[in-house]
Amino acid sequence: MLTRRHTLVFTAALLTVAGLSAQAGSVSPSELGITVRRISPRAAVVNVGPWNNSYLAIASQKGIVVIDSGFSKTIAQTVRAAIETEFKRSDFAFLINSHEHSDHFFGNSAYADIPIVGSDLLRGAALKMKSEPASIAPRMAIPEQSLAKLREDAQKDPKLAQNPQVAQAERFWKIVQTDYTAGLDIMPPTITFDRRLALNLGDVTVHLFSLGHWHSTGDTVISIPEEGLVRLGAVLYAGQMPVVKYPYANEPFTAAIMDNWIAVLSEVIAEANEKTRFISCHGWAVMSKAQCAPQVAYLEKLWSEVRRAKAAGKSLEQTKAALPRAQMFAEVAGLADTADLVANLPSIHERNIETLWSVAP
Repeated sequence: MLTRRHTLVFTAALLTVAGLSAQAGSVSPSELGITVRRISPRAAVVNVGPWNNSYLAIASQKGIVVIDSGFSKTIAQTVRAAIETEFKRSDFAFLINSHEHSDHFFGNSAYADIPIVGSDLLRGAALKMKSEPASIAPRMAIPEQSLAKLREDAQKDPKLAQNPQVAQAERFWKIVQTDYTAGLDIMPPTITFDRRLALNLGDVTVHLFSLGHWHSTGDTVISIPEEGLVRLGAVLYAGQMPVVKYPYANEPFTAAIMDNWIAVLSEVIAEANEKTRFISCHGWAVMSKAQCAPQVAYLEKLWSEVRRAKAAGKSLEQTKAALPRAQMFAEVAGLADTADLVANLPSIHERNIETLWSVAP
């Protein structure tokens, strides 16, 4: 689903990545606006596309691990080639899917030669896509919708037609559209897990924690302790209140899911230190433990308070009145209570209370 967070996100500093392997065909990094940030000797982040997707790569002793693939096969092939160039090696060990949204999952076929890792929930979502193609029609329509929006904006502001970054976005969406027209090969994970999984790669261990339904059907948090890195997927964002249930998430939400969120996020936070870097799947922001811990504390406290209020017989409106954000949750007082991603919500905090109250015992 298109959201305002996914409108054009441009950066002036484009890092040219040369020498891409032949598998990326005629698509060059400059066409896609690929940027590469080496954040440690073993870790690099590749950003690409109008949604500014971030793909994390870890070069371990036993091979390169990539987190998330991309919008389509061609996009993912070019990202994979950029990773090869950055690390000067091509021994890929695993692809990990953090969740099944198209911009993180539809490029899996570019990694058909290696094991693909994902939660049981994610595999179930992928198999549903294969058996019910109509279920992904909204995702398949994103390239055309995005191109139409670019054309509409250009009509309103003719100067945009001369903007090289707009032209780059247009090329990106046309590449994705061409891939989709040729046929999408949905590739479910070949290695799955229920709650957690550890991949031992010699010098690093990659820990995967299944959150359940958060931003998608099967969200996963990935931790690499030796690197001091946590890949959050689309779970927490810098400067924004955490959202308990996104408006476009159709999966049923339960008390058990909320309990699992608290357990997993609390464990990840407890194992982090002041140098741990938390990376989202979009944008450039790298968060610290000091930025993430208050968000997790807020979720835990809010869940406890909502359950207590409902058990005491309070109505939803009474519960809202009893839990004002400014007075009760000072730990998140500085975070935005509305966001482009959920612009149709008057208050993320109030929406969180509504969602939790509806499933509280």
